[in-house]
Amino acid sequence: MAKGDTTSGEVPIAIARALRQAARHPAVRNCGVVSVDDYTIVAHIDMATDLAARWKEAGVSPFGVRNLETLTVTFGSTYPASVPTVELRNDFDRSHPHINPGPADGPVVPCLVNGSVRELIQSRGMFGLMEQCADWLDKAAMLALNDPAHGWEPVRRDRIDDLVSIDPSELRAMADTSVGARYARTRFVLSNGVYRTKVFPEQFDLRFDNIKTFGSVDFEHGVCGDGLAVVAWHRGSGRSAKTFEEYRPETVSNLGELLDRSGEYRCRAELAAKLKWIANRLTEHPVGSVIPVTVLLLVRRPYDVVGTGSPIEICPYLIAVSAPSDLKDPETRVRLAAVRDQVDVPVLRRASGMDPDATTLGWTLIGCGSVGSKVALHAARSGNAPSLLIVREALEPHNYARHALLPEFEVEALFFPGKATALAKAVNGLAQHTHAIDADVVALAHGDGGLDRLAPDGLTMIVDATASPVVREALVAAGSRDGILGIEICLMGGGEVAYASCEGARANPNRSDLALEAYRIFAQDDDVAQTVFGSRAQEVAIGQGCSSATFAMPDHKLSAMSAGLAGCLHDLMARGAAECGELRFGISGSSDSSQRWERHEVPAFIVIAGERPDMPGIRMHPRVHQQIEKDIASWPGVETGGVLIGRFSEMNDMFQIVDVIPAPEDSTRSSSEFVLGTQGVTRSIERLAHRSGGALQAIGTWHNHLDPVGPSTTDRRSAVWLAERQCGPVLMLISTPEGYRSLVVEQADATTKAE
Repeated sequence: MAKGDTTSGEVPIAIARALRQAARHPAVRNCGVVSVDDYTIVAHIDMATDLAARWKEAGVSPFGVRNLETLTVTFGSTYPASVPTVELRNDFDRSHPHINPGPADGPVVPCLVNGSVRELIQSRGMFGLMEQCADWLDKAAMLALNDPAHGWEPVRRDRIDDLVSIDPSELRAMADTSVGARYARTRFVLSNGVYRTKVFPEQFDLRFDNIKTFGSVDFEHGVCGDGLAVVAWHRGSGRSAKTFEEYRPETVSNLGELLDRSGEYRCRAELAAKLKWIANRLTEHPVGSVIPVTVLLLVRRPYDVVGTGSPIEICPYLIAVSAPSDLKDPETRVRLAAVRDQVDVPVLRRASGMDPDATTLGWTLIGCGSVGSKVALHAARSGNAPSLLIVREALEPHNYARHALLPEFEVEALFFPGKATALAKAVNGLAQHTHAIDADVVALAHGDGGLDRLAPDGLTMIVDATASPVVREALVAAGSRDGILGIEICLMGGGEVAYASCEGARANPNRSDLALEAYRIFAQDDDVAQTVFGSRAQEVAIGQGCSSATFAMPDHKLSAMSAGLAGCLHDLMARGAAECGELRFGISGSSDSSQRWERHEVPAFIVIAGERPDMPGIRMHPRVHQQIEKDIASWPGVETGGVLIGRFSEMNDMFQIVDVIPAPEDSTRSSSEFVLGTQGVTRSIERLAHRSGGALQAIGTWHNHLDPVGPSTTDRRSAVWLAERQCGPVLMLISTPEGYRSLVVEQADATTKAE
């Protein structure tokens, strides 16, 4: 065939075009169609290989690759929707890696791409496929298909009889010891002729009477029971550990060949001794049923095995033992198995692109509703599930519109499980132990040892996903403990805004301080303020998000925002405790798929002692202190002042200050007195309260004294006057040369004083 000859029968234009592209590759010498029928078009492509000069003369490399190799490319009639197959000659050396499994007497099918051939052709055309073929043949000619940059290709098995589920990290750790072999217990299911075996890697002592415990029982779809595993490896460890650099496909079919293969891996004596011991025990204590004996050979390769992060390759086999003689007869059939990882934390972390050996930080999740459940499962799938779940509510029908869980049984139409219990069951299915407490978190927080019940020993974070201001304040009231980090996540404004906060070191700022600062930031943006505090949020208390059914919201939108919160949680956990607190906001765009995220650092609040120990506490953002200092510097020699903006937390008996309103123009100042004017003050306060949905309020006033003295008689009269005109307590903050002093007056106090 001449290069580029593609005329033979009725060849579809797409296939003719593909062969023209293939013919243009510089390594292709001839290309043409050899057969056409209603379903397939077969072409032969002769490809020259890049052999070393001394090999060219011989016409073949030492590893079985010829100067000219013929590729048989078979196209389906539906190409390019279907994938063409590429085959090499039947007698091509099968000892190479990156060969797809197939019958020993059939053509060799090279594994050309780490992915989809169809995707390769779609993106790079048939020329791109020829590039991969040429590269594969050139590497095979030099026995270089195993590439350290890519990883060691596992032993190829041209047939798979059974499946073995293991914890690879625990199994590979055995190879670093000098014991050489160990027993392990297994559980198995035999169905449709296939053994599915799970290996428990804990040390197992095969004593005389232990063999009696093995056996099987029939069930509807097959047989299940207990079995044995033998794990064997080369005894060397550290620098003396033997590395096996020769790639060989799997050819073991019987016990004799298995022992020979274990001999190549330098562990024959260890494996043979374990199998002999099992045979002896079965002779003395017959079981009366078939026992599957799984054999796992641990082989140390020169570099990491593909996709494992470890140089230890696990080679699995299985022997169905019906009599002791089966473990002595070299002709006993050995079944080839494929390794399947168990669901465990290292597997989840590797799949998530994380360090599988990273330290897991225990944490508590409070609230297992729509947001909490999704974030919990995001974290669990990354191998960092919450250790404790706390919530009192049960799952009800409307919850399933947005909850991460699905109803399991029809009986749930009559009986609904607790949210914490149901979520814990799902998390535990991801190989992470989570405990559930179906209880009111507010009651727990206010009870004896509240913080210890919320975060027992070993837990380092408390994450609140309830979207409840009451829970937030209760957690603050429970106090703080070194090493416990407080985080809050929720959605606000009908799910349009995602909110995440992380306390600073020593819980300063705490989660309540951070929420108030967030309200101040929201109130500065008209659009965000309308979203968070507008009509869509009016049915719930300020700061409460989508924990109830009051917001109608599709799951896809809530899931998108919750995914962003899961990312925030991951980052905040990695950050750990810092001197500053942190706020993160995700704001939904015009389309459900777009989000805009902001990050704000919040410094520790200034804590000011009350006038008396029984007076409310005061916490002030440092920005407020700077504003007060700046105003005082602007009016030297006289007293000045303004209005304090924030809120009063009744649950924590605490004033929190995040802003000030400057004194109006009709205020008067002198060296002995400051009188706050009234021009425009009421309007400014009302406008602020409206923009923030009542979250920010005027909680009192501040002024300064030129001398280090506390509240004057005039100050006390003014405080009483103000207290008579509002329901809550009034704060009067006084800046002196020696620090802040305060006065708190409430209406009840004012009535008493008036009398």
